[in-house]
Amino acid sequence: MYFSIVVGLLVVIRISLFIYFIVIDGQYLAEDSFLYTQLAHNILEHQIFSTEVNPPLELDVFRTPGFPLFLALLDFLEMKGGYWVAFWHEVIYGFVIWSFYRLSLPLFGKNIVRAGVLFLLIEPGGLAYPKFILSETLFLSFFIVGLLLVGWYLKKRDWRYLVLSGLILGIGTLVRPALLYFPLVICSVLIAFDFRNRQRWIHAGLLFLTISITVSPWMMRNQQHFGSFFISGQQSNMFANYHVPIVWEGSKGIPFNEGYKIIDQLVDVEVKRQEKQKKRPLSLVEFFKVQQNVAFKELAKYPGNYAKQWVFGVLKVMIGMNITEVYSNLKMQPNRVRFFEIQDPVFITKVLTFLMAQDKLVLLEVILRGIITVFALLGALSIISRKDCFLWIMMLANFYFICIPGPMGNPRFRFPVEVFWFVQSYLGFLWIKSFWDNRQLNR
Repeated sequence: MYFSIVVGLLVVIRISLFIYFIVIDGQYLAEDSFLYTQLAHNILEHQIFSTEVNPPLELDVFRTPGFPLFLALLDFLEMKGGYWVAFWHEVIYGFVIWSFYRLSLPLFGKNIVRAGVLFLLIEPGGLAYPKFILSETLFLSFFIVGLLLVGWYLKKRDWRYLVLSGLILGIGTLVRPALLYFPLVICSVLIAFDFRNRQRWIHAGLLFLTISITVSPWMMRNQQHFGSFFISGQQSNMFANYHVPIVWEGSKGIPFNEGYKIIDQLVDVEVKRQEKQKKRPLSLVEFFKVQQNVAFKELAKYPGNYAKQWVFGVLKVMIGMNITEVYSNLKMQPNRVRFFEIQDPVFITKVLTFLMAQDKLVLLEVILRGIITVFALLGALSIISRKDCFLWIMMLANFYFICIPGPMGNPRFRFPVEVFWFVQSYLGFLWIKSFWDNRQLNR
């Protein structure tokens, strides 16, 4: 009963915050990129996946179609404007909470699931990101439901849950291509936990096949138009425009913003060289491949510093705070210090400078995130000591999304596994509590 009352109060607060955003400020919605809305416009008006504003409209392959199609659908239904996006994001986020509650109960138990529900309702990222025009909230729904259905397959021993999971995770990959490689992790763990069972190999193959079939129309479209089974240019963009400048800043003392410009110049030189060699302009896919190769060559020059910056990035994702995104919604910190803007090659000094510029609420979240991280790492030890296939998959999902940002260290990348990271932390707390209780009994 008390749980239902608390959940009801938190839902009322969320609704009140949404109404507050609408009434107080009509321009609060932020776009991750105007490309999303431009893609949606061209899908609806010209039936072409393009970011061009004026004809001729050239096909785009930088982003995947999931989120632009969602925006185009809202426009088609005459739900135009950012507030409709935010409204449906809130509905989707509510669906995520409900799905987590219903699907997780057989997997984790009542107390952990209830704690996870409360966490989802108050987590700052869950308050902030649905009010941005970006793919995070839509992706969250596909990822959480898809992953939990893998748990249901293991619980019910019914391969149909696995096929449904593959379909949902495949659609999720078309929303955020960062998911592309994780199905290999799921299949590997499924097989490893029942290696001698031929049926498990078949079921893991069904999962991989379902995801592949779901993603294949997009890949075949790119093969047809660009000559390559390509999913997105996001990967090469991250390596070139984020990883390289961060590594240069740490190894050569070049400020991030300056490094950003320099790597663009190096890519431009290589593009022109290859165009001269091929005697034709490079396609967009060819450009992304050149961009990635140039980035790899630069990163290979500083392997030690690259590894160090990657570790720093992982730590930033683990303890990074999302309350600053809530501030962005409320416009409470219009001139807040941004981490990348602090020009100091020493990481610790940079962190301290950043934290000193924040208020007490931000620092409180840093402390809480630090505590969650400590218990989550202990939770990993607890999971490793168990023979629970789904907990292993959940743990690897957590580390997958925490590690893939690399040196960027953006806590937004933690958002898809936020609740699973909390569950892992809860398991770590229970593990320590059990250890302590046993020690007390043995005295």
